[in-house]
Amino acid sequence: MSDQASNSVDAVYIPLGYVTPDFPSLKWPTGRRLDSQYYLYYRYDIWKFTLFWTLILYAVAHGVAALWAVLMNRRVKSAVVFSIYLGVGLIEALISGSIIGAILGLIYTAGLFTMSTWIPFVWGVVQLFVVIMTGYSMASTVI
Repeated sequence: MSDQASNSVDAVYIPLGYVTPDFPSLKWPTGRRLDSQYYLYYRYDIWKFTLFWTLILYAVAHGVAALWAVLMNRRVKSAVVFSIYLGVGLIEALISGSIIGAILGLIYTAGLFTMSTWIPFVWGVVQLFVVIMTGYSMASTVI
């Protein structure tokens, strides 16, 4: 029984001396060799990378939308409009990035999978696309 338990634990290959890569650590995986410095193994790291990418992408998108709103409506104080847009975007990012990051971390660690550092970035992009799609009235009725 103990041999089976140890074999199932060994299914995850965490290299000796593994150190969590610095953020963003995006490297396109080439060849068959696994560079452990570009993979995430721990739940906290998966959550953290997903949250950071979501915050960055939402800040850029909401910053562009805020800049557009300020340029189109000059009667309102621009700093207030910009702050509200950016504040709402960052709160959305904090909530959705934390939830998606926690779910991804649980799934990957429960399945004993390794995660490329690109996966949190891709999930941040997916979350941003969902926000943009639901921003249109017709798309929100379809979804």
